[in-house]
Amino acid sequence: MRAILIALSTAFAAQVAAHSGGLNKRGCHAESQPYHCHRTQEATPSASSDQTVLTGTVTHVRDGDTIEVDNVPIRLAALDCPERGTQKGDTAARIAQQFLGSPATCKLTGAKTYDRLVGYCEVNGADFGAYMIQNSSCEIWEKYDVWDKY
Repeated sequence: MRAILIALSTAFAAQVAAHSGGLNKRGCHAESQPYHCHRTQEATPSASSDQTVLTGTVTHVRDGDTIEVDNVPIRLAALDCPERGTQKGDTAARIAQQFLGSPATCKLTGAKTYDRLVGYCEVNGADFGAYMIQNSSCEIWEKYDVWDKY
């Protein structure tokens, strides 16, 4: 009986201590405060077979690295674009605007930043992040490329 109580209390303590959020390549919550890690630096996160996928239509473009799919804001993982209000940022947003109304599939990492879910998206069947990197001033943000996609 005592062994059962110990096992139950250990399982309960693990659930209380658990929390959500995506991990970067080093297994760290890069946007959490305080910044902390769950894995050794040698370990790298991988895509799980039970990942969440959002499929829909690009309904809004906020800027070069944030789109909305069926009105759900998605921050594109591993993509760093200049901010709107700058020449390069406005250009990146204009490039992304051409995909309004296009079909999109986003594989969500489990992370969230501000009001946005974080994910890797395909628009019209092509990698949207790779397109933005190749056709605008957006760059790979390796720190947040949690699936080593780029």
